Amino acid sequence: MNETQFWAYVSRLKTERDKEKQLKTPWALSISDERYSDMFERVQSEGLDFDGIHITIQKTGLTYDYVAYKNKMLLAYPETVMDVGIVHEGDVTSFAKESGSVVYTHTMADPFGNKPIIGAYAIIKNKRGESFTPLSAEEIAKHRKVAKTDFIWATWFKEMVMKTIIKKACKQHYADIYENIINEDNEENDIDSPVDIELSWKQEVEAITTIEELKKYYEKNRGKGKSFDALVTKRKLQLTQS
Repeated sequence: MNETQFWAYVSRLKTERDKEKQLKTPWALSISDERYSDMFERVQSEGLDFDGIHITIQKTGLTYDYVAYKNKMLLAYPETVMDVGIVHEGDVTSFAKESGSVVYTHTMADPFGNKPIIGAYAIIKNKRGESFTPLSAEEIAKHRKVAKTDFIWATWFKEMVMKTIIKKACKQHYADIYENIINEDNEENDIDSPVDIELSWKQEVEAITTIEELKKYYEKNRGKGKSFDALVTKRKLQLTQS
């Protein structure tokens, strides 16, 4: 989209309301026009198009999905063949590297994806070489837990897994062309978020919207450990600053 279309997108962020007439993204009002303009220019400087679909603005800043990561790769290496795969329970996979070439098979037990996701992988082939990058279920869970908000993961789980694996592959093998994008995209992660907690606790705490409600929740659930206490303290700080 051009600059005029971008500002129309920003206007929708600031004014669009839900069925209850509440602002859908009230945080959009706290972002200055200067910062919005800077985000647009940063996307342009990467040679990408801010389309409001694959590159969007969230509460944490600019966010790129797996398609945007693919597009950036194709800009740098148009000959690239990239395959991002989701592995479900029951799938049979085989990966090998022979004389620098990645050879692999993936037989899907259920091609419609009705079984649980147990991992993912990214295969990238271009003139720089061929690479295989895996992502385990444990790694997926860790990435989800350090997200500043679980809402997107809960709503778009498969898409977030695909983004996580392609981002991992690009960071490992093509950090030189993805440095700026990855730094911007990392704003959606909370490096201080405890990862040794139950995901349900994170979701429950995140759903709390008032200090009083948080206090009652903590009194009812106290004793779950230091990481749980840290999670509640972090949420208290968020609510105090909002």
